[in-house]
Amino acid sequence: MDASPLFRWSKWVPEAQLDTWEETLTLEGIPYTAEKAVARERWQISVYEADRTALEALRERFGGGVVRVRPEDWQPAAGGDEVRLKIRDRFVVVEEMEPADLQRIAAEHPGREILSFPPQMAFGTGSHQTTATCLRQLVDESTRLQPGEWDFLDLGSGSGILAVAARKLGAREVVAVENDPLALEVARENARRHGEAEAIEYVEGDAIAWCETAARSGRRFRVVAANLFADLLVTLMPRLPGVMSPDGILIVSGFLTSQARSVNEAAKAAGIDLTLFLRRGKWVTSVGRPG
Repeated sequence: MDASPLFRWSKWVPEAQLDTWEETLTLEGIPYTAEKAVARERWQISVYEADRTALEALRERFGGGVVRVRPEDWQPAAGGDEVRLKIRDRFVVVEEMEPADLQRIAAEHPGREILSFPPQMAFGTGSHQTTATCLRQLVDESTRLQPGEWDFLDLGSGSGILAVAARKLGAREVVAVENDPLALEVARENARRHGEAEAIEYVEGDAIAWCETAARSGRRFRVVAANLFADLLVTLMPRLPGVMSPDGILIVSGFLTSQARSVNEAAKAAGIDLTLFLRRGKWVTSVGRPG
């Protein structure tokens, strides 16, 4: 059976305008990707939908163009420009889905587990700086934990790549919270492809409300990740200690260098010490623990 058609709206924008575009799309709840090739000066913002009509509405508002995505755009042919993201000595994140391609890639990267996350209508394929850095920090932190003896909470799970990675790294219980039902559907499918669908609890809902409910019920997690918009992180921060174990680890990302101060101040006010700040381009990822 042929796959349902997929369409992409995209627009090239100057780097100086990227913050404004990302804020606009984020505030309107539109999942997007932003990419820039090394040799280019402008960023390409893209939105993927199965409904072309919705993307034509974006084109009318913002300009740009709408195209149907070809199968070869999702699954590059051998010898093409294939995406490879190496995460320490543990994972290789790729966009391919076909078993033959994955077997070939695994043979090319012995000792690393392959995570297959094609570009879809959910944030977090691994190519974005925040997702990649969160993955690296999750791998680093997991080396200090006993497999099967720690739990993981992913707030704003998007494609579900962190939730799947946590299971592969030894997390016992994994909860993925996402308010976008389409993204949650993508995350479930990604988990099924990696054999982890039954091991991850998916929650469609608001991260703030979920944390408040979980805290009242006594649920605690050793590792919590939140790759979210800065304003939401600031609002969420006071709720995070209530879902973290006393020796818990917090990985936060999704905020710009210009927003790091407000996120850090919110963390301090909540009793969380953010002790590690990693900058990748304009984005910041931070790791902290309860004070």
